[in-house]
Amino acid sequence: MLLISDLLVISGAYVISLLLRFQGIQNVVWNQWGTYVFLLVVFPMLLYFYGAYNRLLFVQRVRLFFTIVKIVMAVLLLYVIVGFVTKFYFLIESRAFIFFLHSILFLFFFVVRVVIVPQILAQYYLNERNRRFCKYIGPLNHFKVINGFLSENAVSGLCTFLAEKHGKQPLNGHDTFVFSEARDFDTLYCEITSNTDSSSPLHIVSPLFGDLKLNWEWGYFDNAPIYTFDRMANQRLRDIVRRCLDIVVSLAVLGLLLPLFAVIACAIKMDSPGPVIYKQKRCGRDGKEFTFYKFRSMFERDRKDEKREEEFKHYIEHQLPKGKVINRHDITRVGRILRKTSCDELPQFINVLKGDMSLIGPRPPIPYEVKHYKKWHKDRLLIKPGISGLWQIYGRGNMPCDSSIFLDLIYVINRSLSLDIKLMLKTIPAVLLGKGAY
Repeated sequence: MLLISDLLVISGAYVISLLLRFQGIQNVVWNQWGTYVFLLVVFPMLLYFYGAYNRLLFVQRVRLFFTIVKIVMAVLLLYVIVGFVTKFYFLIESRAFIFFLHSILFLFFFVVRVVIVPQILAQYYLNERNRRFCKYIGPLNHFKVINGFLSENAVSGLCTFLAEKHGKQPLNGHDTFVFSEARDFDTLYCEITSNTDSSSPLHIVSPLFGDLKLNWEWGYFDNAPIYTFDRMANQRLRDIVRRCLDIVVSLAVLGLLLPLFAVIACAIKMDSPGPVIYKQKRCGRDGKEFTFYKFRSMFERDRKDEKREEEFKHYIEHQLPKGKVINRHDITRVGRILRKTSCDELPQFINVLKGDMSLIGPRPPIPYEVKHYKKWHKDRLLIKPGISGLWQIYGRGNMPCDSSIFLDLIYVINRSLSLDIKLMLKTIPAVLLGKGAY
């Protein structure tokens, strides 16, 4: 329903913009067809990647409004960039048309998405038979309050039931809704893993989610964010597609950035003696060690792993903000630039090509770090490590250990190809802004 309404909105806005700018739609030319196809492809893609086809987004109208603003602005920016690069070969160049089009698109999407669709969904879900049942787990004194909350937000399409009272479960399956009283990420992670499977989503309330600043919540209960965890089935097939994507992207990056590699190599050699590529043992999937590549950013000196291990142990035990356990004086002048821009990480595309790493995933830890992991920390080794991931985008050098590892575990549970693509796209601004880089 949402996709059909979106296609109608795009078509309507496009026709009206043509009428306003060209006083008609006769004599349709190539760039008019190209513009129409461009909009029909790009808009639904961005709506999908922003989660706009998830009905839970409609619980927060204000957030939905700003999501529409971001999508329309993103399409406008993409329209201008693609038009400039192609010299508006297949896109309409008229500035008046572009202004009319995106203004009308924003107005239409606001009316349809923020006003009309939530009303339709709320009316539909007022009938309890149309809702998705959720098995409730948590304190009994919160059960009625949560049911009241879900009734007030009928657009979510959820309602809870107590399994021990109802005896049998709904015929069409059910989700799980957990009210967590966990005070640490260890306990919270155990609650999540014990209640998630590949057949139904888990909705969980916890104030700890507020520390992550992911903005993944679809609502708030008692000022605590509500997150949804959805473990995808058929991961083997997804891994095959993911591996093909890894190979294609890494080959493209290595080919395109070969001149930059040469410039960086020359700069490193001129700045300080030592090899261009720094090699280190890291732990990959299931803890298997592999050789990890980076551009050298430090002076070649004897470094005491025992001291660094002790500092890491202190950091992990005392929940300090995560940072590299290094001496700043060991970093070269070129190395400071490479680290700030994350260019020192570029050789890791070789690791991706070899199959040691993936584009997206938890960062590969050093063996002595794994030695001091808590039991639940080790679940981040269940999948291949990656060049980028949730921690690199949302946390980087600014989070305590348990918080950063919990971010990685959120990815491990919710892992999907669409999430991988989202994180790839979000990595670009995170790198350009140097967020949390050291």
